[in-house]
Amino acid sequence: MAARIIAYRIGLFTLLRELQYTLSRAKEEPLAVGYVPGFQALRDDWKLILLEEIDMLDILAQAQAAVDKADGGLDGFAGRVSRTVDESTSGNTRKQLRTALFKNKPLAKFRRPVLGGQLASMSDWAETLAKCGVPALIAMAPEAEMLVAAGEDAENQRKSAQSSNRNFRDVGHRKQFIDKVNAARKEAHGGLAKLPFEHPALPRDFAEGFFYSEPPRDEEETIDEVKTSIAELTAQLEERQALLKKLEEEAEAEARADEERLAKAQIAEELEAQAKALLEKAAALKAQAKK
Repeated sequence: MAARIIAYRIGLFTLLRELQYTLSRAKEEPLAVGYVPGFQALRDDWKLILLEEIDMLDILAQAQAAVDKADGGLDGFAGRVSRTVDESTSGNTRKQLRTALFKNKPLAKFRRPVLGGQLASMSDWAETLAKCGVPALIAMAPEAEMLVAAGEDAENQRKSAQSSNRNFRDVGHRKQFIDKVNAARKEAHGGLAKLPFEHPALPRDFAEGFFYSEPPRDEEETIDEVKTSIAELTAQLEERQALLKKLEEEAEAEARADEERLAKAQIAEELEAQAKALLEKAAALKAQAKK
């Protein structure tokens, strides 16, 4: 049996255990000391890969922080624009603006993406607001331009960080290092597997002992262990259920707010139509009175 192939997605500290185990066994076995320098070099190189991965995690975290900040700014701004549209416009003007700005989506659904589609939908907001003819909204156009620019910068930062991380893992130093580890393990296993033929006192599975494997459980899980595991899983389930309930309540509240807004808009339109009809009727009566 050959040495187990290390997967590219292995965690680095799990990989350290694999390396350190083989290195420690080789140091204790005179017949295997020839493999010590190679695995010691890999053990030392592991530190460099770890530092590079930490740098990569820093870049990813910084990018995500920028994304979350930019998305929060866009979400808050979208909410303020929505309220200003309702407070400063009515009738067809309100309909047209909400269609142009929110693409016929409820505010909660419009704000749901983290940048992405929301950022794309808001890319023309500065121009739309600047040309809408509503002073309160025109005043918000510069802020829209600033927030969209910040969102685009954050999105580019995230894409760059994700691309660098993929390269590091899929073709870069991390992947290359794991290839070296697998090659060294294969070579060591092949050489160690020959030793039982040269030294008959050695067991046939002599080579396997130099590579880490999970120790088997001596006993089955106890009732208390199972109960503890169930309690932990139940606590996690309750936490997720509470989060789900919170999200559902927020979505329901947003939906109700949208329904109320649409109902008010419809009532306003009906009142405007009635007022227009009354004005026309009054004008007709005045005209008749003059005859």
